[in-house]
Amino acid sequence: MDFEKILEHCAIFSIDAALLAVFYRLYKEKSNCAQNLKEAQHFEINNDLIRKVEDSGGTIPYASVTGKVKALSSPLQSDHTPLRGVMQEKIINEYKIRWIPSLRIWSPVDNNINRKVASVPFSLIGEAKSLFQKKRAVEIINPFLAEELVLNEVYNNYRKYDESFGETIIGFLSREHTVGIKEVENMLLENTTLTAIGKLTIENENLKMSPPDGNVTYFLTTLSYDSLYNKINSHARLYKGITIVMGIITSVLIAYYGKKIYEEIRRRIDRRRDLQRYLEAKKHASKSSSSKKVSGYKPPKCVVCLEDPVEMIVLDCGHACLCFNCADRRLQTCPMCRKSIHRLIPVYMP
Repeated sequence: MDFEKILEHCAIFSIDAALLAVFYRLYKEKSNCAQNLKEAQHFEINNDLIRKVEDSGGTIPYASVTGKVKALSSPLQSDHTPLRGVMQEKIINEYKIRWIPSLRIWSPVDNNINRKVASVPFSLIGEAKSLFQKKRAVEIINPFLAEELVLNEVYNNYRKYDESFGETIIGFLSREHTVGIKEVENMLLENTTLTAIGKLTIENENLKMSPPDGNVTYFLTTLSYDSLYNKINSHARLYKGITIVMGIITSVLIAYYGKKIYEEIRRRIDRRRDLQRYLEAKKHASKSSSSKKVSGYKPPKCVVCLEDPVEMIVLDCGHACLCFNCADRRLQTCPMCRKSIHRLIPVYMP
C-alpha cells in the first residue's frame, strides 16, 4: 500500500467521520429542542395566568403563550408604507458584475452595503372573553435572541444604476461594474399573532417572557405551537436518518480499510517468512552454488541491480527477476510487469 493510497484513504475516512459528527450534533440539537418543546407548559394570556405563575414561585422555566403584538411605546413607522411595527430591518444591497480571468466570464456579485435594525419594547396581548374583562399582556424581553422569528417584507425595490462615462472607464480597468441597488425593508407589524416560548416570570404584576436558562431554545414565531413542534421534530428525524446513513458508511469504510490493513500485514509477514526461509535454504545450498561457479555456470541477473543472480520469484505474476538484496527493499510492484507483489519465494535457477 503506497503513501498516496494511504493519504487518499485517510482523507476519505476523515471527511466521512467529520460529516457523521456534524449531522449527529445537529440531530442531538434538534432532538433536544423537540423534547424541550414537548415538555413546555402551554398557557393562555388571561387573568388566570398571573395566578398560575405566582403559584409556581414567580417563574415558569419553559412556557408557551400566544398573543397579538402590541407596542409598549410609539411604534416604528415604515419609511415607504403606512404600516407600523415593533421591529424594523432595512437592508441595502449593491449588485455588481466582476470579471473572472480564469473562467473568462462576468460573474454577478451581491454586496451588503448597509443594514440597520431597530426595535421598540412590545408585548403579546391575549384575547378578552368578554367586553368587561381586562386584556392581559406578556412583555417580550430580548426578541433578537429568539429563533424562528421572521419579519414581514413590506418594501422591496430594485433600482438600476446608470454609470457615468468615467465610472465605465474605471469599471473596465478594475474589472468591476455596478449594475443596480436593491433596498428591502422588513418589519414585525402590530397585531401580528406571535407564539413565544421561553422563561415566563412576573414582576410587580407584570408578566415577562425572556430567554430560558441553560441550553434551552428561545422562540418567537408566527407559527403555532403544534406547527413549530412538527417542524423541529421533522428536522430531527431528517438529521437522524442522515446520521444513520453516515454511520453505516463509516462502518463499511472501517471494515474495508481494516481488511486492507490486515491483508497488508499478512502480506508483509509472508514476505518476511519467505525471505527467512530463503536465507536458511541458501546456507544449505552454498556448496552446490560454488560448484556451479566452478563449472562456469552463469545464472540470470537481477533486473533491478543487474549484478546479483536471480534468487526470488514474484507472486502472483510468477516473474523470476529479483535477487535477495533487491527483494529485501520491500518493493510494492513487480519490476517487470508492475503488478502488485503479494509474496516472494526463493527460486533456484538451473
